[in-house]
Amino acid sequence: MTAGFSIVVPLFNEEERFAEYGKAIVEFVADQPPGSEVIFVDDGSTDGTIRAVEDLIDASPGQSVRLMRCPHAGKGAAVAAGLRVAAAPYAGFCDLDLSTPLDQLEHVLHVAMRSRALAVGSRDLAASKLLRSQSHSRETLGRAYNRLLQATITPGVVDTQCGAKVAARGVWDAILPHCREVGYAWDAEVIALARAMHIPVHEVPIEWRHDDRSKVNVLRDGVGMVWATQRIWRNVRSAVATDSESPAAGEVFNDANAELLMDADRDHWWFRSKAAFVSTGLRRTNSGAPVDGWLVDVGAGSGGVTALIGWDPERMLVVEGHEDLVRQAMRAHGLDGTRAVIDRLPLRDGAAGVVCLLDVIEHVGDTLPALREAARVLAPGGRLIVNVPAHMWLWSSADEFLGHARRYTKRTLRRDLEAAGFRPIVLTHVFSWLVLPVWLKRRFASSQQAELGLDQTSPLLDRVAMVLTRLERGLIGRVSSPLGTSVLCVAVAER
Repeated sequence: MTAGFSIVVPLFNEEERFAEYGKAIVEFVADQPPGSEVIFVDDGSTDGTIRAVEDLIDASPGQSVRLMRCPHAGKGAAVAAGLRVAAAPYAGFCDLDLSTPLDQLEHVLHVAMRSRALAVGSRDLAASKLLRSQSHSRETLGRAYNRLLQATITPGVVDTQCGAKVAARGVWDAILPHCREVGYAWDAEVIALARAMHIPVHEVPIEWRHDDRSKVNVLRDGVGMVWATQRIWRNVRSAVATDSESPAAGEVFNDANAELLMDADRDHWWFRSKAAFVSTGLRRTNSGAPVDGWLVDVGAGSGGVTALIGWDPERMLVVEGHEDLVRQAMRAHGLDGTRAVIDRLPLRDGAAGVVCLLDVIEHVGDTLPALREAARVLAPGGRLIVNVPAHMWLWSSADEFLGHARRYTKRTLRRDLEAAGFRPIVLTHVFSWLVLPVWLKRRFASSQQAELGLDQTSPLLDRVAMVLTRLERGLIGRVSSPLGTSVLCVAVAER
């Protein structure tokens, strides 16, 4: 890493915990590249917090540490104030209690540098690890809040409140002028604004531990965060309208963040839903499976779905036969990529913890070479994730347009996998709620392009789709659904 990093740490009556964690944060920043700094922002503390920070600054000569003093307004206001004055090319924030450990925050920083996205730590991805969980009541209420956000302002983002977020200076410059929340709902507002402005939000799996001394009051602050959702909804709509009407704002955003504009494979609800199904399949089958090995996405296109699966981005590889798509995956999503064909992978035996074949094998006449090649590169205990279009009675000219050789049933997919030496452990239909509209569309559409269905999108459809996806994810690995426009399978190689 060569770019400097500004880390903002909000403080409110943290005299006790500052003595425990403050020095570690300063030492962490001292190990970062030149130009890095730590900005402690005091949110109107009434105890000895300010004195503790000043003592640490005095004891850290030569270190880039500063204190901002603000009147008490809330965590969001404190973080925003610190980010506005951050001087380094990349800036982010974390909580003082280091519930996201510093090495994990550095991991989030690396993702922001690789992908030019708003990188956010997430506790609820396939490769995330909870070192110390919250109480059952906190966890239940947190999940309920997240489902509200998914249904309204942040569809597709599984964890908005982790407390570790990093982005390039230009990304914060685009978002911060539109922020209005001052409390704990600020995190959700930032993500909602980023998505509305077509800034990719890249969730990063992290290790996380709960601190019982958390300042968040579940009832008081929880009610406030829920109530803030409708304000954020209105603010996001207003911010996007203002940004589109202002030539100067639009010009600055486009010049500073040209690489942030993603293709449909990351923004469209169908691709995000597919990534969510794959992530859930991985999470439900990770008992005893390697979660720190490489995830190899074969036939990944430009990598939009790959980036959303929730694996460690520094251990993900896009394999694609089209050189331009490989280049786009590397440039736009910060992924490693290589050009290869699906039955001759440039990987050693046992190199991968997960191999993905997502809407790939339906394009080839003989699936066995590709499946056997996947088995070769998988490590013992590794998993194969396959997604294919379902039900021959849904066949239409759209399949011909896409170059499909077949559509699958659960039985025919199981047959092909077993012939290649795999044992399915999850085998289910997904997108059950799409069957009727897809059938109607494919029977009565007037053109091939319309039959593909990717022209069907709107803010309302996006939110409805992500809510239905959330509900269907609850069945994966628990119930094998008999109906859906795709078949999803998680399998292990029989050795």
